[in-house]
Amino acid sequence: MQLQKNLAFSLCVLCCLALAACSGDSAGDNRSSTGGTGAAGNAGNTGSAGVGGAMTGSGGSVGAGGSAGAGGAVAGCFPVLCPDGNSYGCGDCVDNDDDGLVDDKDPECLGPCDDTEGPILLTGTPGETGNQCGADCYFDRGNGSGSGECKWDRRCDPLEPKDACTYDEGLIGAPNYCPDVQPDGCADGCGVLTPNGCDCFGCCTFPDLNGEYVFLGSYIGNEGSCTLDDLQDPELCRPCTPAGNCLNTCERCELCLGKTEIPADCFPGTGGSGGMAGSGGSGGTGGSGDLRCSPGVQACGLPGDPPCPAGGFCLTGCCILVQ
Repeated sequence: MQLQKNLAFSLCVLCCLALAACSGDSAGDNRSSTGGTGAAGNAGNTGSAGVGGAMTGSGGSVGAGGSAGAGGAVAGCFPVLCPDGNSYGCGDCVDNDDDGLVDDKDPECLGPCDDTEGPILLTGTPGETGNQCGADCYFDRGNGSGSGECKWDRRCDPLEPKDACTYDEGLIGAPNYCPDVQPDGCADGCGVLTPNGCDCFGCCTFPDLNGEYVFLGSYIGNEGSCTLDDLQDPELCRPCTPAGNCLNTCERCELCLGKTEIPADCFPGTGGSGGMAGSGGSGGTGGSGDLRCSPGVQACGLPGDPPCPAGGFCLTGCCILVQ
């Protein structure tokens, strides 16, 4: 009888070990999940997908409290560097805010130099702090006054989107504050990083705003306050006036911040409808009749579009190459 008990106990142990081996695709383990629902963190734990723990299953996402660790990149995603050569949260192929959306698939990612995936629409890079009113490119490695080629001052905006930056009409047109023409290099350095619907300095429009603009870098005290859910709250997303000499307008046939569909006639001869690219309707290299992007620039972001190549970031419907 005792021998039978010992045999039963041994079999139980072997079963438990086998079950443990089969669960090696959970977050925190170094095994890859190649099927099912992908790598998932355990709710309430801080375990992360270990080195090489790629998320490749359908709908795989890090569970509550979990985060993708070093190497825990989504399969098929190519890391993208900011032009300064550094990697930031919106280009690292990791779901940093645990919402199931990664990098340029996350509508709260403002570009490859954005170090947060939301929900606050700040870039998380230096600048726009304290009483600083000067501004350069909002979408590069830092959005305060400094090394950027673009030049602006919040005091040139009569809507006063930033506290302590009181409107001063005398600064408008002043070369060192709010020049009539942006300095050489602004378009090349910042223009490619500026989403459709925004100026170089973070003043952007969204479909729900009916042509009005809000400052993405809005603060209450020392905390960023503007989110996609608060765009129509002027206390949280402060109204602003875009700098006309550094504005990337949102055109009818372009995807823009918050705009995910475009008219069917933006895909001439392709049969696309309701913003869905028809057969052959994706931009490709700009030669298919797709009007979303400039000639030679690959379109992206709609169902059926190919992914951007390595080193590319899908920014409001067009692949920008920054490395």
